[in-house]
Amino acid sequence: MTTLPATSRVPVGAALLAGVGAQLVDDVTYFVLPPTALVAPLSGLLALVLTAAAARFVTRDRTGPGVARTGLAVGAVSAGVGLLVSGLGFLAIVLAGLTVLAGVAGAVAGRGVTSGLRK
Repeated sequence: MTTLPATSRVPVGAALLAGVGAQLVDDVTYFVLPPTALVAPLSGLLALVLTAAAARFVTRDRTGPGVARTGLAVGAVSAGVGLLVSGLGFLAIVLAGLTVLAGVAGAVAGRGVTSGLRK
């Protein structure tokens, strides 16, 4: 029995651009919209949604294990930039973890089951 090598190269430039872009759009939105009591808590959720959308956009033409790894890279970059911008508070660290998960989920969601078992 042999195993085939997985072609799972991650496009580093696209992952960096998507992760940084998701956080910067979130920050620009926070400055454009007045930070009221209703909008301020939604900033973290907006970062999650933008990260998932960016990961989906970057992985639109990819298949196989590279999809999840690219989503992980986008989520990690977005989480790192978010921590640099907001600091290392408890809530910021929790949102950073959720941002990494959002990157993977955004990349993988809706692609169907690809178990690799064929009949």
